[in-house]
Order: sequence, then structure tokens, then C-alpha cells
Amino acid sequence: MDETVNSTAESLAAQVHQRLRLDIMRSRFRPGEKLKLRHLATEMGVSSMPVRAALTRLVSEGALEQVDRRSVRVPTLSDARLREVVELRMDLEGKAASRAAECATEADVARLAAIHAEMTSHRLAGRGEEMMVENERFHRQLCAIPGMPVLARMVEGLWLLCGPLNAGLKDIRFLHQPEEHPHNDVIRALAMHDGALARLAIQRDISVYADAVMRRLPTLNVTQAKLRVA
Repeated sequence: MDETVNSTAESLAAQVHQRLRLDIMRSRFRPGEKLKLRHLATEMGVSSMPVRAALTRLVSEGALEQVDRRSVRVPTLSDARLREVVELRMDLEGKAASRAAECATEADVARLAAIHAEMTSHRLAGRGEEMMVENERFHRQLCAIPGMPVLARMVEGLWLLCGPLNAGLKDIRFLHQPEEHPHNDVIRALAMHDGALARLAIQRDISVYADAVMRRLPTLNVTQAKLRVA
């Protein structure tokens, strides 16, 4: 009986953790924003225990900072730390793209093309939040293709750090013209099994993103979100 209860509690904590990870990566929370344990538990319809376990895990992963016993907050990124994150993303996602091009199937290519088409549709319609979700899905799907779970987990960790900054980019509709977006070259590279082109294309995508964030970093780091109340 105890083992069943413990297993259920661990499973629930894992579900809460995964949901909050996605929320952070998908820019639901802003830099400096506080997350209140009681608020999150009520929102998710669970007790405080799995939320506390999930938040503790996210603090250990560096995605959140402990404020006090009952709350944590999203960290802000300095210029130096953001540059480090971008450099690591270019290295790791570049490797993932290159390896993906070596083994991508027609189904993999079609899946990425569909995600990018959905992203473009949201972008042209001015749906910035939905656009950013599809962009995150594209990058995660690309990293999943080579079957390198350690690398994919490392990339997710970097997205956890820079995801909150992306909220400030939702209103910037045209970092690239649609036909010039590096995702198109990534898709083409995978279809051709061209690892070098895939690496360069995803690195160009990250580079353009980084330039946009760097120019706005002081503003992006000052959250305008209301603090969550217990």
C-alpha cells in the first residue's frame, strides 16, 4: 500500500515538473517573476506536495531561484550568462542538427515541415505566443531525431534558462522573412542528408535570435508581470 502511494505521489510530482518545465521554456513566466506554491497548486488542482517537489527540482536544475520557504522566482540572465547559453546552444543544437541530417526519415522531415508551417501561420496572423510554442516544438523535435537523449536533455536545460526571455519577443513578428527563415534550410538539409548545411542553418537561426535578445536584454529582464499571490 505504501509503495503504491509513494509511486503515485512521485508520478504526480513528475507530471507537475514536466508541465512547469514546458511553461518556463514556452515563456509563460517572465524574468524576475515569483511563483507561489499555493497559487500553482490551486491552478493545477493538486496538493502542495507535488508542486513543492517539482519546484525544488527546478531550482536544482537552475531554472528557478529560491526566494523563501513558500516561493521561488525566475532568474534574470546577465549579458555574460546569456552569451554562454547561446554559445552552448549553437554547439549542441548544431551537433543535433548535423546528426539528425544523417538519419532523418521522410516522416521526420514531414513532421518538421508541418511544425514550421504552423509556426509561420501563427506568425503571419500576429499570434506571437502560439508562434513561440511552435518554434520551441521545432527545436525540440529536431534534437529528438538523432536519438541522443543526453544531448536533448542538455539542450532542454539551456531552453529553461533562456525561455523566459522569449516572452519579450512575441511581438516581434519578423526576425526573418518567411521564405528566408533558417528552418527552411534545416528541413532542406535533412531531406538531403546534408549535416553541414543543417548545422549552419540552425546556428544561423540561433544567432539571429541571440542578436534580437541581446539588443533588448535590459528591457526583457525587467518583468512587467504581476507577482503571484498566495
